[in-house]
Amino acid sequence: MENFNSIITQANLLYGLDMNEDDALEIGLIAWNKIGNKQCKLYRYRTKIDCDTLSVDLPCNCDEIEAVTYDFEDWKYTSNDTVNGDYQSQFIENYIESRKLYENPYYISGKYAKYERIGDTLYFGKDYGMVNILYKGVILDDDDLPYLTSKEVDAIACYCAYVKRFKEGWATHNQGMLQEAQLLEQKWLKLCDAARVPTYINQNDMNKILDAKTNWNRKIFNKSYKPTK
Repeated sequence: MENFNSIITQANLLYGLDMNEDDALEIGLIAWNKIGNKQCKLYRYRTKIDCDTLSVDLPCNCDEIEAVTYDFEDWKYTSNDTVNGDYQSQFIENYIESRKLYENPYYISGKYAKYERIGDTLYFGKDYGMVNILYKGVILDDDDLPYLTSKEVDAIACYCAYVKRFKEGWATHNQGMLQEAQLLEQKWLKLCDAARVPTYINQNDMNKILDAKTNWNRKIFNKSYKPTK
C-alpha cells in the first residue's frame, strides 16, 4: 500500500504536473471516490451524548453505521402482574446478552436508539446518556488519508492530469488542450476500471465469481462447467 501523497510524485513523473498539496488532495479524493475502493473494517465507538445539542460527532473515518445502541436491555418493563415490570425478564435478557456478545462481530449489546444522521453528526430525540456506535470505517494513515494501491495511484494521477488540462483548455479556449483532455479522460476510464480489479483473487473469491457467471448446477457430476450467457 502507498501513501496518498504519492499521487503528486506520480503526476509529476508521468504528466509533468506541478501541483500543490491542497489541489492534489482535493482532486485526488474526488477520483478516489469515483473508483470506489474503500478498505473498511468494523469499529466500536462509545461516547456520551451532548446534553445541550443532543448530538454526537462521528469519527473522521466513519463511512456506514451498522447500529447505535444505549446501555439499556430490551426487557419486559410493562407487565400485568407487577407495577414496575417483570424484573426476572431483565436478568434473563442480561444473561442472553452476555452469551451473544462474542458470537457475531456485527452484534452490539443494548437497546437500539432512535437517531438521525446529518453529515458527520448524529442527532437524538432525547438524552440516552452513553451510546455505543458500531460502524464501518475507512482505514486511514497518520494524515487521515486512505491508503492506495499502485493501480489506484496511476489512475488518480491520470485524473489529476485530465482535470488540469481540461480547466486550462476551457479557460483559454485552446482546442489542443481540450483534445488532450479527452485523450486523458479515455485513459483515466481504462485505469479506473483496472484499479477496481483486485491485485489478487483467492480461490474462495474465484468460486463466487464462477457461481455468478455460470449456472446453478456447476458442480454436479456430468454437467457442463461452461459459463452460460
